[in-house]
Amino acid sequence: MTVPVSLTCRICGNAGPNKAYLAKEMLLGTRDEFEYFECSNCGCLQIKEIPPDTAKYYPAEYQPFNSIGPKGNFIRRFLKKKMAASIIDRKGIIGRLAPLVSTLPPILPELSKCQALFDSRILDVGCGNGRLLMRLKEWGFSNLTGVDLYVQDKIASDCGVKIIKGEISALTGKYDVIMLHHSFEHMPEPLKTLNEIHRLLNPDGCALIRMPTVSSYAWRHYGINWLGLGAPRHFFLHSLKSMELLASQSGFRIKEIVFNSTRNQFWGSEQYLKGIPFNDPTSYACNRRKSIFTRKQLRSFGKQASQLNAQRQGDQISVYLTPLKEK
Repeated sequence: MTVPVSLTCRICGNAGPNKAYLAKEMLLGTRDEFEYFECSNCGCLQIKEIPPDTAKYYPAEYQPFNSIGPKGNFIRRFLKKKMAASIIDRKGIIGRLAPLVSTLPPILPELSKCQALFDSRILDVGCGNGRLLMRLKEWGFSNLTGVDLYVQDKIASDCGVKIIKGEISALTGKYDVIMLHHSFEHMPEPLKTLNEIHRLLNPDGCALIRMPTVSSYAWRHYGINWLGLGAPRHFFLHSLKSMELLASQSGFRIKEIVFNSTRNQFWGSEQYLKGIPFNDPTSYACNRRKSIFTRKQLRSFGKQASQLNAQRQGDQISVYLTPLKEK
């Protein structure tokens, strides 16, 4: 149930009336309640007040902070590099055949869209323990940095990845690619974050932001039970319009938006509807055998996700930003 509220949107300044929602924390299963409101002008869904103790919702076992090291034997690592070369450099017969024995990672085509090369300076904002950066190192990238406010103080970087604990505002230098993989929605000041990205990005560089969006069927259908809402960790759930406003305000243009949602939006939201937290022992995320879904249902969820992406209605997007010539 929603009611009009006079809360000022922190993206476009609209004073309302805006719709209010009461959402529960369902990833860890605490069921703590948090107020959100949806701007009637730009469509951004945002938390009313950022909790003072957000750290407790990022425990040590929170997935992005789980440690990880190189995977696979020498042959698989060799094939990964060749496969990456076939996408980044667009050459190599071995790389073109590699997907037959190794899964194609989605990040490679995304980096290709960013015109990234193997020696490009790449920054991952909100990197956790550097899981993705370590994978990129395995695939052949050599100049990798990550920054995260909640990460452990010291992280072993034996594979050559530099990980910094702190805010993006403390960084210096320039980067060719700056990426935020489901971290932008966790940041309390999105415009300030984009301004910092603009400061650090080379004039001919590219910023990649992957995030959930309320410009989607899942939000309209599931409402507060939508998996992507992510209360209270997600402070801002952007619409296409609110993202366009932020890009313009920070000196960027949106080069492209790609919808790439998965079946997770369905099984996760259906679980929340039934009161099953994401980390529950019976959750599909934790124990597929004990989950409430059949294989047929899961296949149907996957087909629906593909259809929604084609209709630009999926609940996950990749936004590619390039700096304007003059900010």
